[in-house]
Amino acid sequence: WVAPEHKSRIVAAWQKQGKIVSMTGDGVNDAPALKAADIGVGMGITGTDVSKGASDMILTDDNFATIVLAVREGRRIFDNIHKATRFLLSSNAGEVLTMLVATFIGWRILAPVHILWVNLVTDSLPALALGAEPEEHGVMERKPRGKDVPFFTGREWTRILYTGAFEAALTILAYILGSRFAHDVGVSMAFVTLSMAQLFAALGFQSEHNSLFTIRLKEHKTLWWGLLISTLLLFVVVFVPPLRTLFSLGVIPVLQWLEIAGLCILMLLFTELQKWIARLRKE
Repeated sequence: WVAPEHKSRIVAAWQKQGKIVSMTGDGVNDAPALKAADIGVGMGITGTDVSKGASDMILTDDNFATIVLAVREGRRIFDNIHKATRFLLSSNAGEVLTMLVATFIGWRILAPVHILWVNLVTDSLPALALGAEPEEHGVMERKPRGKDVPFFTGREWTRILYTGAFEAALTILAYILGSRFAHDVGVSMAFVTLSMAQLFAALGFQSEHNSLFTIRLKEHKTLWWGLLISTLLLFVVVFVPPLRTLFSLGVIPVLQWLEIAGLCILMLLFTELQKWIARLRKE
């Protein structure tokens, strides 16, 4: 039998070591330790009202295996929020840098309606899909995040900036390639490249740790649907004459579509390169 004060001392000892402590209990004598722990887990069936009141969460089935499932689900949710947020930040960084560089040079690459379209369609659907992704393989084999680790580390902020800068560089390059024919063709290629580069980046963001070429693509149906719908809506704007005129776009020559495809593939390879470097550093 362990006295209530001994349980509290055990919790405090682990916390002094910098650990996140979870405590399970069902009796009145467990209440002090449940309250002191970072996560107190009370028993929903056999637990007393006092222990339930001191707990942060209640295990309704009194099954300890459910705690493991909860940790697994928590890691999945965290990963998905992290991926979706990083995708949105890198995409917006790409748009801002594109407009900033173009303004300094004196080019009119993208109109406000283009940026609005990208934000509403190209950004939102993949981000929502990333938020509904299944758990990554090996999610329970990863070490826990430290309690002092921020949502984005310094290196992750750097990766976001690099991704946005590379996206902006591809967009500006697409405008240069298209401007050989006409200004509106350059604008069209920049608009399509920016939109598709973000979709290809979202494809690379399916996993923050594993390569796209090693994961099971059929397990990511939600993201595939999001990418497909975004692509179809983009093609409607580009190929339907009234909408193309409304967006002040030109007709992109057939061979230039190959240039756009090559630029978007570079975006995907860039995201894979970042993950490869992160794996080497064991981040």
